[in-house]
Amino acid sequence: MRDLPIEIINTVVQNVSSVTDLLQLRSLNKAYRELVTPIAFSKLHVKNSIQSAQNFQQIIAAANLAPYVREVVYDFRDDEFFQFPPENIEIEDMLEVADLEEALTEVFCALDRLPRLECVAANFWPTFISQSGKEIRESPFWFTSRQLTVIHSIYHAMKTSRMTSLSLNNVVMMPVSCYDFVSTLTNSPLSHLSLSVVPNADISAWSGSKEINGSLGALLPISNPTLKSLELRSPQGPYHSLETKLSSFHYPSLESLVLENTVFDQMPSPDGVEEFIIRQKSRLHHLELQSCASYVANPSVDARLWSSIWQRCAAELTSLRELVVDGDSGYVVLDAEWGYVTYKPISTTVAEGDSSSLQMFQDAIVSACKVVA
Repeated sequence: MRDLPIEIINTVVQNVSSVTDLLQLRSLNKAYRELVTPIAFSKLHVKNSIQSAQNFQQIIAAANLAPYVREVVYDFRDDEFFQFPPENIEIEDMLEVADLEEALTEVFCALDRLPRLECVAANFWPTFISQSGKEIRESPFWFTSRQLTVIHSIYHAMKTSRMTSLSLNNVVMMPVSCYDFVSTLTNSPLSHLSLSVVPNADISAWSGSKEINGSLGALLPISNPTLKSLELRSPQGPYHSLETKLSSFHYPSLESLVLENTVFDQMPSPDGVEEFIIRQKSRLHHLELQSCASYVANPSVDARLWSSIWQRCAAELTSLRELVVDGDSGYVVLDAEWGYVTYKPISTTVAEGDSSSLQMFQDAIVSACKVVA
């Protein structure tokens, strides 16, 4: 294989997907190295371990490798379900936890040294790999501490980085004061932001939950004309925070908005989700609502019906070209024991009205698309 024509070598390299195999090819000779390096180092996976962080640091420092890095993925775990660990967990080596935080801080603060970096995806899981190779479960306190450390470091790097896409997954929303560093990023480079949070039901089981359940807006960049795509998700259940204040956020270039398991307030307010959607109407072409619900804070007061929400959106979101509604757009109440649960007294008449208003909204979008075409 060492003496193959360059055209055949290029074909071989283009059809190899395994990073391990690519690195083996890279070691064969100069021709392979020159062809393989841009592919093998374009997307880097950083595990939640000191060793992996240090390895990544070496790549950042390597002038012959750093320019090829376009995407960084932290602690990706396929098909794993997030679950808080028990609070009475005993960490065997607290020094190693501290060393891990230090290593992660150094490496993520240095992201701006990757000149062609475009995308960062950070996934947070309450375990890490020890120096001995053993998987160690973290207490909720250390997990949230590490999470803040990594996010802070990424935002620090964004001040001078060219990255345009950021995904943060399994985020436990802390009090707004913990995210003061977000507001210091006055010129956000992001055109895409995806935020996936831990739902209310999971965090309420932790005794420290009184200090969390913070605003979804805490990690949003300040209003700017750069952001074009925004995703706010809670994949494992509903998320609602009385601390959420979205009135100051306006993204005039926003074209796509995705909300998953988001709870709409009972009454529209400038700080609420409904007003936030309407405020982005100038260029919003794609709106996706997955299993969202309307919050019935006081059953004695009329609920904010989805029919009213759909009718308002139809009147305001005249630039919309695609509406995706997955799952039931229902109603929830807050149960002291079970968290947000379905509000069942909704009548058949109300449900039919909601469905009819949604269909009329979708029909209006189809008609608008035909006119544009």
